[in-house]
Amino acid sequence: MSGLLADAFNSFISIFVIVDPFAVIPVYLGLTDRFSDESLKRIRRKATIVACSILILFAISGMSLFNIFGATLPSFQIAGGLLLFKFAIEQLGANRARVKDEERDESLQRDDISIFPLATPLLAGPGAISTVVLQSSKAKSPESLFLLVLAIVCAVALCNLVLKMGPLLYRVIGKTGLNLLTRLMGLILAAVAIQFVINGLTTVVHEFGQNLR
Repeated sequence: MSGLLADAFNSFISIFVIVDPFAVIPVYLGLTDRFSDESLKRIRRKATIVACSILILFAISGMSLFNIFGATLPSFQIAGGLLLFKFAIEQLGANRARVKDEERDESLQRDDISIFPLATPLLAGPGAISTVVLQSSKAKSPESLFLLVLAIVCAVALCNLVLKMGPLLYRVIGKTGLNLLTRLMGLILAAVAIQFVINGLTTVVHEFGQNLR
């Protein structure tokens, strides 16, 4: 059971780190300054439900969706790890783009930003989806899958809590402090990404050795 809890905690950390709500705060504040507190509460609640639903869907489907295209687990581990490493490098430089300029302009005209861009891609973006699929590949039992789903819910809920505290955090630690936190997140994400690549390469080497016998 301790192994399952450890995997669930790793999943929680991985999802929280790839979303990196501290880097999202400036974007979030820019998009929501025109909304009332009651509207923001409703937007965050809806965004949490939608983002969790997206990530849980990918967690349950796992590799089955990618198997349709002939992708194997080791190949996805390597590709997903490299993608996450790219995100990590961008976070280490504190210059990871969250939404495109045209998407941000469009969002400023919306009355409801809960689904786009808050739920996706800010909370449930490509990096978070890749992380969830990679983590689900290690879920070998209903219990481990349940803990992964729980980790998803907790991680997204914590991200939204950070966004709720965004105005206070921005006043207290400023842009420099948020960038520092983003770089720390990037360092953790880089380690997670490299481990995924190592796992994929290890499986490939093992399978290659088995075929030679």
